[in-house]
Amino acid sequence: MFLISIAMGRSQPIVWTLMFKTEERAGSTFKMIQENMGSFALDDDFGQIISVEKANVVAVMCENAEMSKLAHIERGMHEQKIKSAIVTRMQADPAMRGHNPGPAILTPMMGR
Repeated sequence: MFLISIAMGRSQPIVWTLMFKTEERAGSTFKMIQENMGSFALDDDFGQIISVEKANVVAVMCENAEMSKLAHIERGMHEQKIKSAIVTRMQADPAMRGHNPGPAILTPMMGR
């Protein structure tokens, strides 16, 4: 799936997303947004129709949803590797040995 996100409005933009089954259709719609002036209508492959005033378009992004998914996975893996490296360095640092930022242990209150 391919997505075109259109940010509309200057002070607080609202993002509308159109969805397409093929790269060709998404590409031609993206090109249409870039080349048109004034007002025009767009539709996607999932029944959405949008009326656009080009003067209100702040930004447009075309995205391959499958590649974006892979990018999110890669970023998540990278963040986990950073966390693992932090733990390894903490364990090797004499000043940090014995420091375990685990969950606090709750004890029952006496007399209640």
